[in-house]
Amino acid sequence: MQKVWINVVLSLVILFSLNCTGEKSFTISGKISGAENDSILIQEMQERGLKDLATVQVDKSGNIYYTDTAQNPRFLFLKTKNNEYLSLLVLNGQDIKLNVDLSDINGSIDISGSPESILIWELNKEMQSAAKYLDSLGQIYEHQKEIGSDSEADSWLQGKYSELLADQRDYILNFLNENHQSPACLMALSHQINGQTVLNPQRDFVYFAKVDSSLSEQYPESLMVTTLHNWVVSYRQEQSLRSAQNQSIGIGVESPEIKLPNPDGAIISLSSLRGKYVLLDFWAAWCSPCRRENPNLVRAYNKFNSKGFEIYQVSLDRKRADWVQAIQADKLNWTQVSDLKYWGSPVAKLYYISSIPANFLIDPEGKIIATNLRGVLLDQKLSEIFN
Repeated sequence: MQKVWINVVLSLVILFSLNCTGEKSFTISGKISGAENDSILIQEMQERGLKDLATVQVDKSGNIYYTDTAQNPRFLFLKTKNNEYLSLLVLNGQDIKLNVDLSDINGSIDISGSPESILIWELNKEMQSAAKYLDSLGQIYEHQKEIGSDSEADSWLQGKYSELLADQRDYILNFLNENHQSPACLMALSHQINGQTVLNPQRDFVYFAKVDSSLSEQYPESLMVTTLHNWVVSYRQEQSLRSAQNQSIGIGVESPEIKLPNPDGAIISLSSLRGKYVLLDFWAAWCSPCRRENPNLVRAYNKFNSKGFEIYQVSLDRKRADWVQAIQADKLNWTQVSDLKYWGSPVAKLYYISSIPANFLIDPEGKIIATNLRGVLLDQKLSEIFN
């Protein structure tokens, strides 16, 4: 189970890189029964994984002593010769006392002087308890398969696993609510069961934001905290952008007007096709996926044009010759427009185009009714409309 714990912390470091520089000191001392006259390897979880810091000798009575500095939170591991790990989350000025019995490492650990380490150990015990429960489910599952059908056993196991995940989520949310000012919450945010993260960053964003709000003020120079903060800020910006997109180009919204020149220089507006179903399609001659999709557009146009279907295709090309050549090569016999400004096209920005091909299906009243219909999906949608 200690290996599972290490894997969880490794996944945490991918999200929250650790800063381990500082000026103030902490101490770790106490007794480790079962390690008398042995050495303990002190390791730290850093951005690239575990880093060996020091080897500390345990005396004949099992006593140990180690001191270092920690301006910001540091994840430390005390590794025994039998590859047993004691996990600690240390802060500056802490005088941490340990009383550990290696014969019962998961049950008989007494930690004082580091509330964060106590919280980390509580999380560790909860994860181990869940893992043991999963093991027991596995044994029951095998028995269920012997006395019943595989499908019934699968359904039973999936139900029990879903219940476990729900219970673990409740536990973590309660933990975060009670301890949101502790850096131990960074571990809780990445709590895993059977390799699956319990929290969903999108669904549970409010809790990520709550921890960020608490820790950013306390540890503004900590890389693991600033990494969380940067993600929270970025997610909020994405949500704001998505909200703006939904308001301007979402389903049911009237499509913004476009007025661009065709290959002959004549200005053609999107609204000039009002009264028909129009596929507004963004593409470019240099875009291989767009060129592969064009034959599907040709088939749809030939099949539904006579019933009231049109295509208004906007190219994000830079060179007129390339654009015109692609139109001819792909036999695109519908409205073609472009300002030849590549990604700098104001129209691309108006429709929040970040990749192509991209399209919008517009009804006769000019409202967007579907987006990014390609291949068989476009044919199915048009068949629903016209048949």
